[in-house]
Amino acid sequence: MSQSILDAVAPHLAPLDRAHRLQAEAARVGFDWPDAVSMIDKLREETTELAEACHAGSAAEAADEIGDLLFVMVNLARSLQLDIGRCLEDACTKFERRFRALEERLRAQGRRFEGECPETLDALWREVKRAERGA
Repeated sequence: MSQSILDAVAPHLAPLDRAHRLQAEAARVGFDWPDAVSMIDKLREETTELAEACHAGSAAEAADEIGDLLFVMVNLARSLQLDIGRCLEDACTKFERRFRALEERLRAQGRRFEGECPETLDALWREVKRAERGA
């Protein structure tokens, strides 16, 4: 059996960690994107492919494209020397904070999620974001 540079990456790692390690090993020997802008272009390409899979109604293809998007996102975070897990945790915290603020706005107006149209909820979400940013 031939040896691979990727043999150093344990297959049992958590998916985000494994993706990071695979990409780091490949980058170590020069197999990497030249810059973050190139990776963002790749994200656009993968997003287009995901949209096509969704329009086709193919869950299997959509799953494949979501995996590709996540893989590129991990690589982008790695290239920017960011911890992708921390980025995701921060995004979860931000979402939870904003969602709770949205709930509070609805309660203060005597309203509930049930019966609200998506456009109204989206407008309230934008209000919460503006208020959070101090705009």
